[in-house]
Amino acid sequence: MAHADYHCCAVCDSKQEYGGDNSTTKEKICPGCLKDLRRQDLSILDVPELINWIRGTDIVKVRRILRNIGFRFCFYSNDVDDAVRAKGIDMESGSRVVAMK
Repeated sequence: MAHADYHCCAVCDSKQEYGGDNSTTKEKICPGCLKDLRRQDLSILDVPELINWIRGTDIVKVRRILRNIGFRFCFYSNDVDDAVRAKGIDMESGSRVVAMK
């Protein structure tokens, strides 16, 4: 099955469950990433909270925390990746991980 056939995590972009023609891109945060967010002292529970945190937090802190929790950009357009890019953060060349600056 193709990546586009699965619901994927808003943070790590891993496949969560099969969605078929109704699959979603980064609309939920997997349990492992929720725990990783907590370890970074963030009480984010869902994607809207994640996007608001990205938009309202200093770029250096966002970049550091996203790298710490294993954030991965998706191959498909989505609101989370758009918020990260709008913040001025992009992926490393040849990779889907957050670029260091």
